[in-house]
Amino acid sequence: MSFPGKDEFRKVFLTENQLRTAEKVLKEFATKTGSSAVILGDMTGQLLAKYGAFDRDLEIFSVLAASNFAATAEMAKQIGEKTTFEILFHEGSERSIYLVSLNERYILEIIFKATIPPGTIRIYSKKAKEKLLEVISSEEVEVDFS
Repeated sequence: MSFPGKDEFRKVFLTENQLRTAEKVLKEFATKTGSSAVILGDMTGQLLAKYGAFDRDLEIFSVLAASNFAATAEMAKQIGEKTTFEILFHEGSERSIYLVSLNERYILEIIFKATIPPGTIRIYSKKAKEKLLEVISSEEVEVDFS
């Protein structure tokens, strides 16, 4: 898996149909898992779709999630990994964060209460990943500014 280089600036847009379908997937995931917020973002930090309520700025969160993947990609390289890590999990005392790389461009970002078992998030995130990959590959639109 590789990530967009610093010289690449590609903005991704979802069609209206993709956005509606992605939001349905996020809603279904949040409902089944009890997650506080679920985001479809990209590796540049762009928030594409979201579901749930959280008292923080989710756009900033999405940028930080992308930065987290970039940092851990470099750490993986430093320890000799041939690929990057696909899942990042941060366990907190109140809330936890579970980040899933859908592919080299998209991230599923999940915020959930610490009382929810991470295994629940893990199981349902695999299903959500499959569904979201179908959605984003159906009619992906890209605008290249390089």
